[in-house]
Amino acid sequence: MALSAAQIYEDAFLQGLMPDPRLTVSEWADEHRMLSSVASGEPGPWRTDRTPYLKEIMDCLSPSSPIERVVAMFGSQLGKTECGLNWVGYVIHHAPGPMLMVQPTVEMAKRYSKQRVGPLIESSEEIRERVNENGAVKMHH
Repeated sequence: MALSAAQIYEDAFLQGLMPDPRLTVSEWADEHRMLSSVASGEPGPWRTDRTPYLKEIMDCLSPSSPIERVVAMFGSQLGKTECGLNWVGYVIHHAPGPMLMVQPTVEMAKRYSKQRVGPLIESSEEIRERVNENGAVKMHH
């Protein structure tokens, strides 16, 4: 039996009233983030328990956190970039809006976009379906 237009509208309206699940950035990453073979030496699902020291940082970047500024100072090659990419993925998926990622030079920004952000988008269906062919987030998904 086909649904009437009124029933489809009502179902969509009621679904729109449901709040988004209250995920932290680390929970989102554990559920949705895939590390590509291009960007990671260990491709496959992201596991926060592999880098537990990043959990607090990611959770402080979550909308439910009262923290307004996050500063992380620790050694290189310990996951800060991936932590930031998890945040970007979360924002695209659950809270789309303007976001600026700054790099020291235009060339470094292009390389970061191609080597890091591109694989992030390509490896996640939830993100890929929310980004257009130019890399801009579709604001009304």
